[in-house]
Amino acid sequence: MVNLYLVAASIEKSHLAFPLGSLAIYVSLLDDKEIEKETSLVHTHYYIDRDDPEAIARTLAKKNIDIMGLSIYLFNREWMNSFLKAFKTHSPHTTLFAGGPETIAHPDELITLGCSFLILGEGEESTRVALKKWLNKEIIEGDGIYTKESNLATISYPNDLSKLHSVLLHKSVNLKKYSGILWELTRGCPYHCAFCFESKGTRSVRTYQFERIEKELDAIINSKVEHVFVLDPTFNMSKQRTVDLLTFLVQKSPSDIHYTFEIRAELLTTESARLFGELYCSLQIGLQSSNVAVLKGINRLFDPILFKEKIGLLHTFDVVFGLDLIIGLPGDTYESFLESIDYTLSLRPSNIDIFLLSLLPGTELYDRKDQFALDYQTHTPYELIESDSMSKTDIQKALLVKEACDIFYTKGNAVMWFHIMLTPLQLSASRFFILFASFLVEEHISSDDDTYEVQDMFINRIYKEYRLSHLLPIVLSYIEMHQGISYLQETGENPVVALSYEPEALALLDNHSVTWFYDRYKDKGKEKEYYLYASNGQIFFNVLDN
Repeated sequence: MVNLYLVAASIEKSHLAFPLGSLAIYVSLLDDKEIEKETSLVHTHYYIDRDDPEAIARTLAKKNIDIMGLSIYLFNREWMNSFLKAFKTHSPHTTLFAGGPETIAHPDELITLGCSFLILGEGEESTRVALKKWLNKEIIEGDGIYTKESNLATISYPNDLSKLHSVLLHKSVNLKKYSGILWELTRGCPYHCAFCFESKGTRSVRTYQFERIEKELDAIINSKVEHVFVLDPTFNMSKQRTVDLLTFLVQKSPSDIHYTFEIRAELLTTESARLFGELYCSLQIGLQSSNVAVLKGINRLFDPILFKEKIGLLHTFDVVFGLDLIIGLPGDTYESFLESIDYTLSLRPSNIDIFLLSLLPGTELYDRKDQFALDYQTHTPYELIESDSMSKTDIQKALLVKEACDIFYTKGNAVMWFHIMLTPLQLSASRFFILFASFLVEEHISSDDDTYEVQDMFINRIYKEYRLSHLLPIVLSYIEMHQGISYLQETGENPVVALSYEPEALALLDNHSVTWFYDRYKDKGKEKEYYLYASNGQIFFNVLDN
């Protein structure tokens, strides 16, 4: 009996730490009668933040493993490199192979490190082919299989998804072990954004049958999983399928399952936005930049007016959503990045995720890197160093703005009050974050400092600098009220907040300006403390006796 191990590694134990890729290979091999008959198959899963790769390698080397497969991604490449080198030293006779996006990025490097063969692309079928050839001592070759001798392999994409085994339905996978799962409803993407692996894909979208999806949702519900990340790169690509799936989820999902979807805002309809609003979910939308020319250069069409109209549908139906931006796309400048920040904030997302461009080997943009003079890290995470439109200095300035936005807006849950606070200052959002970035440096603020306290410190300072001290009791009370609500929703604990005005009065700021409020309530009352609690989906403020 051959000992076969599959090794996966996640960044940390979290809702996202569901090793779907390696589990898909695992169940595919288990259900192949020839392989199942001749092998003892084990799937192992480690966490980068707590599992030392060299120690794991020494432990596994004692298990007399005949063949081992590694699941290698951008986020775990360094861990896997260390593991691979150490394991090869302690167990030189074990055959090693690997799959995952990084096999496409640097196949020759992985062969040099000790892998006998690599699986390129979606590996359920090609891994079975390779293993059968290995078991039968045949030359390992075939669609999606890369070796030192056969180094012109193409990327494999199974056309018929109905032939693939479901990870979520397989008896060998215990979903109850995970706090969150990754759920795949389709494969492929109709777009070809130059920075993405899909830029060289088939541009075809393959869907799983609805019958399978129904069974998988039953398994999710029965496992008590509370966080589901739908992996479809464009969930709302097909109008009718989107409505059908959302209707199904709204009707069947328990209220405590939270879904995360990636969508294209331009494809939103009133009906799909309404259904998203009825489901406990959040959406992530890849804006990347608000510059039409920059986006055109990476094969993305963008109409800022249409985009804003579609985002308005999400606000109409109270849908939580976040927006993504990328620093350093070809043609992007520091100034155009700041314009993207301002446009993004004008849409009032719940969170903004900003990334420095990663020039991923195997993408169209990587092949065109010389055209844009893109200087980048030649190792993971392949981040941009400079380009012909953004210098090293500009990138560092943009990263400081990113950090400021991360802390103040996203980590600080500022969406409900940011624009109310910003308007009296008569500053753009980007200028505000530039000033906040300087404040972080001057005050030696670290990630360990309380975010809400840091927000209050900076608002106190900037309002005084702009001679708006008379508005501080209003602004700080409004912010304190929302900080308390956010804390209650995040932790379930009941905070006490100090407010200079009644909560009912402060709620008027949802629809009126701070100056309007000041004219109406010029004389602030005595500061009172309120105890916050939730009941039947509503939040209540109980005033505490002095």
